[in-house]
Amino acid sequence: MTEPKHPQKEVFLAFQVIPRLKEGNNFEVVDKAIEVVKNANVPYQVGAMETTMKGELNQLLDIVKAAQQACYDSGALEVITNIKIHSRTSEATDTFCTYHRGVTLANYMFVEE
Repeated sequence: MTEPKHPQKEVFLAFQVIPRLKEGNNFEVVDKAIEVVKNANVPYQVGAMETTMKGELNQLLDIVKAAQQACYDSGALEVITNIKIHSRTSEATDTFCTYHRGVTLANYMFVEE
């Protein structure tokens, strides 16, 4: 009997919040969401279109929920949240994830808290 293949506990999760406000600056609201990530003590990278974090899936999803709530707390009427998750099994010896391959020039920006 073959052992089941389970994903590694550590994943990459990228997310984007798109808040809608009645008035004000959307970027200031997005900055509040990014502050949640910065205070979460997980490795992260802020990009132009999304923020990527590394860690345990449930913990990262809780951070996303807190970031979304920060948008509401800052005056958003509604928030669209896009999430991407990259997981892999321990048998994966290579990956399409550029953080592991070192392909992107911006990898040095991945912050270890």
